Amino acid sequence: MKIVAVSDIHANLPALEAFFEYLETHSLSDAPVYFLGDYVNLGPFPDETVSLLRSYPGKVYLAGNHDRYVINEHALDHNPYFGSREGVLHSRWTRDQLSADNLEWLRKLKIRHQFDAEGFHIDMIHGRHDSDELTLEAADLDTSHRTIYLCGHTHIPRDQHVRKARILNPGSLGKPLDRDNRASFGILTLESDASFFDVIRIPYDIEKTVAALEARKVPWRTGIINSLRTAIYTDEE
Repeated sequence: MKIVAVSDIHANLPALEAFFEYLETHSLSDAPVYFLGDYVNLGPFPDETVSLLRSYPGKVYLAGNHDRYVINEHALDHNPYFGSREGVLHSRWTRDQLSADNLEWLRKLKIRHQFDAEGFHIDMIHGRHDSDELTLEAADLDTSHRTIYLCGHTHIPRDQHVRKARILNPGSLGKPLDRDNRASFGILTLESDASFFDVIRIPYDIEKTVAALEARKVPWRTGIINSLRTAIYTDEE
């Protein structure tokens, strides 16, 4: 059984299109795809990205912290996540670009998904179980069972074994932060009580995304552009 895990698309339509093309050309079109949140913010194509996602029969779509910022104005009040006022303006810009139907789709996303498969319990979340703004830590988890925790949020791939459990992160499709600017996602293979995890990196047209950020005069774009090109976090965004 193969599970495709995708997280942190961040309104990067060219990266999402490259991902769907990869699935088609690598015989993965029928594999279940689980999306771990953060579909909007930090990119120039929020409405187009959500529309494309809604047209795809994903197995599940979870909410991330940036999705919450866009649908909940109160989430922007005194938010320590944003290093500058421009981050708040960016979230409001994103919300203004979204159609009413796409905003409603974001509002209805759930925050956690669990199921059993091939002798494993699979537990999916965007960040941490008690906060979508924090990182999943082994010390906070029950590692005495054969549980695979799939999470996103950090934009950095992760594969950590802790006792009987395993913590996996596919990295970010739309905005990697591990010094590799190629789109990142994961394929989890479950076979008779064994699990294998591969992080897949695919190139996409970064400059098309950059050009759209400039053309649309997206707030906060200077830091976003730098991070897209370098895959390094900057406090300008």
